[in-house]
Amino acid sequence: EKKKKDKIVTTVGFGKCTTKNSSLLGLGNPKCGQKVQETSLGSFFALFSRIVGGHQVKQGSHPWQVSLKRRQKHFCGGTIVSAQWVVTAAHCTLDRNLLQYLHVTAGEHDLGLRESSEQTLPVKSVIQHPKFDPRTPMNYDIALLKLDGTFNFSASVLPACLPQPGEKFEAGYICTACGWGRLKENGLLPQVLYEVNLPILSSRECSRALSTLKKPIPGDTIMCAGFPDGGRDACQGDSGGPLLCRGKHGAWTLAGVISWGMGCARGWMGNKQKKYPKRGSPGIFTDLSVVLPWLQENMSAAFCSVQDGKLCSREGELHFPGRRAQFYQNHQLCIWTLFVPEGNYIWLHFSHFDVEPEMFCDYDSLSVYSKDDRLVGKFCGGDLPLPILIGSNSMRLKFVSDGEDYRTGFSITYKALTSDILPDAGCESLAVLFEEGVLESMHYPEHYSNLAGCQWMICAPEDHVVKLTYQSFEVEESEDCSYDAVTVYEDVGKKEEIVKSCGFALPAPVLSSSAVMLVVFHSDETETFGGFRATVSFVPVAGNRKLNRNLGKCLLGAAQRALQGTGCSELFCSRRFSHNKLFQ
Repeated sequence: EKKKKDKIVTTVGFGKCTTKNSSLLGLGNPKCGQKVQETSLGSFFALFSRIVGGHQVKQGSHPWQVSLKRRQKHFCGGTIVSAQWVVTAAHCTLDRNLLQYLHVTAGEHDLGLRESSEQTLPVKSVIQHPKFDPRTPMNYDIALLKLDGTFNFSASVLPACLPQPGEKFEAGYICTACGWGRLKENGLLPQVLYEVNLPILSSRECSRALSTLKKPIPGDTIMCAGFPDGGRDACQGDSGGPLLCRGKHGAWTLAGVISWGMGCARGWMGNKQKKYPKRGSPGIFTDLSVVLPWLQENMSAAFCSVQDGKLCSREGELHFPGRRAQFYQNHQLCIWTLFVPEGNYIWLHFSHFDVEPEMFCDYDSLSVYSKDDRLVGKFCGGDLPLPILIGSNSMRLKFVSDGEDYRTGFSITYKALTSDILPDAGCESLAVLFEEGVLESMHYPEHYSNLAGCQWMICAPEDHVVKLTYQSFEVEESEDCSYDAVTVYEDVGKKEEIVKSCGFALPAPVLSSSAVMLVVFHSDETETFGGFRATVSFVPVAGNRKLNRNLGKCLLGAAQRALQGTGCSELFCSRRFSHNKLFQ
């Protein structure tokens, strides 16, 4: 008889605010993305399970690649993202009795040989994306497989990286698909693993190609890759496998899941001159960046050694891993979502912080995200992070650790604050702003203080630039504005200065050329004046892809500047900053 725990779950995600217990598996991602070197599902899915025009790979070249086997026979691919989790395509998991005979083999290279590097595990549960519909299987075609056991990582068995929130691979980026799929349409299945390099298409190119097919195709999660004249593609037997792109610092990142295509490597340039059955399409993949929050939410409880999940109260404490003298485990991924009553903000204060140090915090780290998954800060090392005020009633904390070194973790106090009792931070703060509003110097309209140091990072929405318009301006005058001044930069690294202003004449409005603007006010130890008041607005600019990249730079820059120490007493991230008290 089948055990109760063996189940297919189709609706897991954000729900009511309840606290859940995590498992005690303590296994997750080592340094991900680093190399140390068909059965039919029905006639409708004949176009699925989709390497044509590629080449054989050396054993161990893709240690994250797995083979999904039904009664020891390969039928789909998948990707290891942790010791107990595999990502695959939802259409590979349609059989209701799948768990009775499904096994996942890692370390596989030659399907015809039993190799010493192989590890095979049964599957405990399948989690399909709740928006996946078999009647329109191209959309949200993704599923998680929770293994009944854990893989032992080795040179032949390793996880790929998941994208960072906001990380996208733009049109023209060359990525790699791999699998044991057919080498040509309706051809033979190979015994060894193949790979093929494919360029990412823009959403416009993708939509234009798919519009030439017979039926309209929903595109919420679709990513296209391939060559217009065909010749290289995924094919039957590759479904569920990875589309891998080299991400930040060279790590292989799971950008997409092989989903479907019209034929294999047909090309689509002359589609309109062909009959519908002969038309081709790009390779279609499920875009991981779109479904990332769902993946993280469903994986978070699986390999965190302490209780994580939702925290719902006006105030509380979070100690990880539990006691000050206790060390956290390796291979952790823990996610906490904090909720306070609607209309309140969340205040975080760190009383202890000890996380393995690294320049980019790529080994162990604590990341803080606003409610829409924008990165506020990524922290590691032994220095206490700045207090953080999130201008919304929800936020997310994510802790990850690799397979080396360990420390004593962190302690955080959090509480809800209403807008009328926000702490007066003075100007010694770093404000990270995402919406239009007002900037004021400290104590405005009274005189500002000597030795002031104020910084506002302004991040506009996609396809917008930032406009700063002064309403009042009284700042000590000097020939080169070296005493007191307001300086506006194009970038968070202060390398591209737009303008520096001082004196008593109202400066002209300032317009950025990207989605990022940094405003810095400083004063010396002598005279002070009434300061300034300015409004921030966002101006739409059509079709400028550079802006999207700069928004990510803005968020990353905010985190890095917080880590490096800015002399600020607080880190602000406001979703609604028309309330002046935030910036007094």
